[in-house]
Amino acid sequence: MVRGASILAIVVGAIGCGPRAVPAKVTPAGDEITLYRDRAVIKQRIELEVPVAKSATVNVSVAAGVSVEDVVVLDRGELTISEVRGRSAPALLAGPTELTFVVSAPHAGRFAVELGYITDRLTWDAAYTMTTTAARTNVSLRGAIAVHNTTGVALVSRAYVVDSELGPARGRIAEQLGSALAGTVSSTTPLAVPRALGRVELGAGETRIELLPGEPPRALRSVLVFDPVGVKLDHGGSAPIRDSNLGVQGAASTRVTESFEIPRKTASSEGLPGGPVRLLQRNTDGSLAVLGEARLFDVATRVAEVDTVAIGTADGVTGRRERREITIDDDDKRLVEEFVLTIKNTRKVPVEVVLREHLYRGQNWTLAYQTAREPTKEGPQQISLRTTVPASSEGKVLYVVVYTWP
Repeated sequence: MVRGASILAIVVGAIGCGPRAVPAKVTPAGDEITLYRDRAVIKQRIELEVPVAKSATVNVSVAAGVSVEDVVVLDRGELTISEVRGRSAPALLAGPTELTFVVSAPHAGRFAVELGYITDRLTWDAAYTMTTTAARTNVSLRGAIAVHNTTGVALVSRAYVVDSELGPARGRIAEQLGSALAGTVSSTTPLAVPRALGRVELGAGETRIELLPGEPPRALRSVLVFDPVGVKLDHGGSAPIRDSNLGVQGAASTRVTESFEIPRKTASSEGLPGGPVRLLQRNTDGSLAVLGEARLFDVATRVAEVDTVAIGTADGVTGRRERREITIDDDDKRLVEEFVLTIKNTRKVPVEVVLREHLYRGQNWTLAYQTAREPTKEGPQQISLRTTVPASSEGKVLYVVVYTWP
């Protein structure tokens, strides 16, 4: 497909059969909208009544911003399309574009045509809430996606959302194909998969669609999290950044957070788009209190098995991140870094800590060595390591990461 926008309504008029126009039948059951982060891909099926076995004109109103070149005929069936003309509405009106298809049919009757195009007039945001009780043993997860329709037309269609921009999503598909056919290097993090939203009616403005209807409660457990770097340094390229000061210049955070950990359910979580989440507590009097905020299902945590929501600073527990070694070997195209994470626990009881590290130099990395338990890849550049620190003691975790490049 090329650039495009969404179809609005269809009207068919026959040439050579008198002035009376014959309306087309729109069959939205065959329609499909896939919402990416930056654009939406539209497929729409239209049934046309052609009263004579000759030519007819098909007048199509499509969304603002569409030109003749934006529309692709995916399946013309038995029809022959000899000409397409277009006329855009004035920019100030932001109205639909009128396209005219000149078609001919082998006989009178009904014919199906499928069109495809892309629009940037459908945008979306996702957000989530988690609600627990004073007991804090389980949590109810709810989510919604708000679709903003500025196409100037109403759309009724099956819809999907993909948490990726359209270009990178196509690039990853080509990358995986190249890896399979030619043995080229491919990221090991899965592609963003479409999440079905069901059949939706997108009128002008905002339409909210529930993402997790009827989702049963999930377990909730307390845990401490040490995440001194965050995602701000992440570089998504295949060749690592070789600046020796990256990630160690300046004082790293020593903060350890009191957090809650919520396991993901693979079946119901697959394809959910990333967005902010608020953890709420419903008190015995029915009131709600905000415990903490975080983000869920972002690319950085696409393959994570759990999510964590921070609710405050952990008293009596601090962390320290120290790089012990860096080796850059341009001949063998390897960069090796060794880090030590130290947790100091002044509490009178042992503490379990999740150590979250970001392998920010690039996406071609291998965890060569580590001394923690349960090393887990959570995304293309994020891992978690777990350790238990005894009361009034210190615990150290060492890991070595190796970056390579073509």
